[in-house]
Amino acid sequence: MRMIISGRHLEVTPAIREHAEKKIGKIKKYFDQIAEVYITLSAEHKKSGEVHIADVLVYVNGAKIKATESDKDLYAAIDEVVDVLEKQLTKHKEKLRDNKHAKSIKKFEFNAEAKSITLEKTRKIVSTKVMAKPMEVEEAILQMETMGKKFYIFMNAETEELNVVYKRRDGDYSHVEAGWE
Repeated sequence: MRMIISGRHLEVTPAIREHAEKKIGKIKKYFDQIAEVYITLSAEHKKSGEVHIADVLVYVNGAKIKATESDKDLYAAIDEVVDVLEKQLTKHKEKLRDNKHAKSIKKFEFNAEAKSITLEKTRKIVSTKVMAKPMEVEEAILQMETMGKKFYIFMNAETEELNVVYKRRDGDYSHVEAGWE
């Protein structure tokens, strides 16, 4: 899990960075396929005083989970955003688990003349948009392994074309580049 911590109108001191890494690092126990975590800590001046905001964006298993919390104390805002993330990650994990158990729907048809029953499985086509950011082949393999996928589509940083990496049955990796001839 890669964590990127940045500050907006706020200097991120080593103590703040350590606290954020420690607290937000705990979300790994709720979902082990977290690829990246972007943490933005900011301070705003309002009539009631200074307000600290903790924005967290988590890339997990091909999905984005976002949480934002604010408090007068920055450390409290970080703690609150972790609580929200824990609930969202738990909900996301349950949703994935429930979808895996939903098998394809079976449809029975009875033919009265032939007195036979045919069993037909209906299949759904699920389309997915891929946000392919430029990266090296090794980084794409790391992302694929982190997300627990069988293949990974990415934009090759060298050629700026869509490529695919996948894990073969023998445990090695294959890299597929599109060829236009």
